[in-house]
Amino acid sequence: MTAANRGKGTAALRAIGLPRTLQVEADADTRPVAVTRAPSRGRTGVRSQVERVEDVWRIAEAWWRVGAQTRTYYRVTLDGGRPLTLFRDDVTGAWFEQPYSAPGVAAPR
Repeated sequence: MTAANRGKGTAALRAIGLPRTLQVEADADTRPVAVTRAPSRGRTGVRSQVERVEDVWRIAEAWWRVGAQTRTYYRVTLDGGRPLTLFRDDVTGAWFEQPYSAPGVAAPR
């Protein structure tokens, strides 16, 4: 629940921090080299270079079940110093941005 929704009942609840689609240019090792965020709320897609990859980790949730999720996460620094966490769905090959705060609220640096 966000502060703006507090006290308005369960109908006002909305999920925050959901992954958003991302276009990624990757090198031969599938490491991101540039990203383009999906347009939203009047913002056009902006392409940014990846200055460096800070961290890489993989998760495999419920690997024993049909439809298990396998993802490779990257914590990167974009041109201009903006940090970003993104992941690649290792089953579909799709890329997503993983936000950590509500829309319109600055993410911690």
